[in-house]
Amino acid sequence: MEHRLIDEDNDMEKQEVLDRLHQAKRAHLAWVGRAELLTQGVPVEKDQIPVLHTDCPFGQWYFSDGQALNDFPEFESIDEAHRHLHQAYAEIFKLVTEEENASMFSKMLGFARRQHERNEPLIRMHMEALEEASRSVVHHLDALEKKIREMDEEQFAEAVRT
Repeated sequence: MEHRLIDEDNDMEKQEVLDRLHQAKRAHLAWVGRAELLTQGVPVEKDQIPVLHTDCPFGQWYFSDGQALNDFPEFESIDEAHRHLHQAYAEIFKLVTEEENASMFSKMLGFARRQHERNEPLIRMHMEALEEASRSVVHHLDALEKKIREMDEEQFAEAVRT
């Protein structure tokens, strides 16, 4: 996810930052949607929903260009919620791949179906935690966007100056 947030004068453009913030938010929501599909048994390419919080498109933005916003408390608050989201997803991923990797013999004996039935409440529980963490990420993103929008260009330039 390549971003250009700094102009020739090394000042960040407020509207460009807001645009990148929206792109990151959309990437986050798309990732959550794909995780939900996976829990419903819909085939999803595993590389579209990386387990590590630094590997998803949102995390790539957050830990690169997004760092220009790290002086905003709203930005800092995102990290913990984003980590919790990926921790919940890691548990989901383990449960789902455990089901997918069941042997043909165990599938024939019905073990895989029983495994799925046993895992389903855990998957749902972790998905609820993931969704709660996602709501927190979005809440902090919305608060950050609101704060940036309320600043005039000069205030914004001063806030992001390195």
